[in-house]
Amino acid sequence: MNQHDTRVSQRGGIIALHEEGLSSRAIAQRMGISQRTVLKWVHRWQETGRLTDLDRRPRPRVTTVVEDEELLQAAESMPFKPATEVREAVGLQVSMTTVRRRLHTAGIHHRAPAKKERLTDAHRAARLAFAQEYAAKDMEFWERTVFTDEKTFSSCCHGRIHLWRRNNTRYDRRNIYEEARSGRVSVMSGAA
Repeated sequence: MNQHDTRVSQRGGIIALHEEGLSSRAIAQRMGISQRTVLKWVHRWQETGRLTDLDRRPRPRVTTVVEDEELLQAAESMPFKPATEVREAVGLQVSMTTVRRRLHTAGIHHRAPAKKERLTDAHRAARLAFAQEYAAKDMEFWERTVFTDEKTFSSCCHGRIHLWRRNNTRYDRRNIYEEARSGRVSVMSGAA
């Protein structure tokens, strides 16, 4: 028997003893509960005929559907801003928990962005042309090729960077944090 059934059974016992003519004090003593509890359930039974708890209404929402949509638009238009600035942009007087809850419900979460080198359209075109030029090369060509790797060390610190984005959109162009090359030191290492 679960806790709900146990409570209803106990309340049924209160009503049965009351209908046998026992006083509320005698019922309380026999069942090991307070007299106030006995009076409450006898009164509830007489008024409603129910021994179950009243239905609980959920807390009313503090934002409207329109305000929720404004929050989503603000988070998507400025994804690298913290939730406090998203709330201020919309002009809502709600808690940060509410702001985060609305964004999470819509599938927008606060995550670390993918970090990539800042590329111009010319860089992108050159990289694509390079890939297309070598895509059809045979295995003999690639067996004679030496690959090198480059490790970049940053001499400046930006701290942690996060953004608001939907699932499976990490590498969408607008969700990538582009880093400039200035202030960096590179070390080359080769592999044969």
